[in-house]
Amino acid sequence: MIKTLLDADLTPSQLINRIKTLNMSAEVKKLANQLPKKTARTFESSQQAEILRRTNTHTGTLTLHCNEVGNISLKTPDNAPAPEHLYSVPGNSVLFSINAASFSLQLYKLEDEHLTRGELVIVDAGNPLFIDGTQTLFDSNVDGTGHSAFIGSVNFPDKSADIYVFDRVSLQKIAWFPHDDSAARYLVSLELLEAAQDPDASRVAEELIYHYHPAVAWKAFQIIHLLNPATALGYAPLLRNLQNTRLNELLDQHGGEIA
Repeated sequence: MIKTLLDADLTPSQLINRIKTLNMSAEVKKLANQLPKKTARTFESSQQAEILRRTNTHTGTLTLHCNEVGNISLKTPDNAPAPEHLYSVPGNSVLFSINAASFSLQLYKLEDEHLTRGELVIVDAGNPLFIDGTQTLFDSNVDGTGHSAFIGSVNFPDKSADIYVFDRVSLQKIAWFPHDDSAARYLVSLELLEAAQDPDASRVAEELIYHYHPAVAWKAFQIIHLLNPATALGYAPLLRNLQNTRLNELLDQHGGEIA
């Protein structure tokens, strides 16, 4: 069963071996058949809304199945031109092919502020590909004319990490945003409270500073520090426990303020 692939205890090699032994074309078809279908009791708009909910707009993939540790997704063939931006995918993934087809991927190595072009690889039925999202970014639109095969993926996302956006031509990092939707909402909420100079901003920040996402914790720290530096400094060890390199660098910029 393809659903058993979503097991956090499986090593990359075990996951790849299981994919090789399964008939992935048949397994994916079973999952696709379980997607909501239009019936006499449902509206077309409801069906479309569910499909949109399952679609990742950044990667162009449709989620066929998910559980608490990951998801199984499918990217359909297209002839779209190459997008202007490349997006990192935090976490681990195994890409696989179906229907006896193959597809090419351009790999990039993730550096601090830019990408380095890597090798061009081919994924087929006998060669699924493991991707460590902390090290590697992949692009399926190799020649700028889309891709002719279905691209399957088993994904174990890291929602505590950020999604990075790179310019396709310069390969420079130009933006980032939280992978976790809740982190994005909390981040925006803190920024709005700060901009409005809301008197409750510090109280809310002292609750959200315990958030696991570094961007949320750092924004909360900034708001607390603005109103009460001594209180903020007391939270510094908590932030360092997140073991995030960028967050530690930001804390270090306070110099002698923070031990």
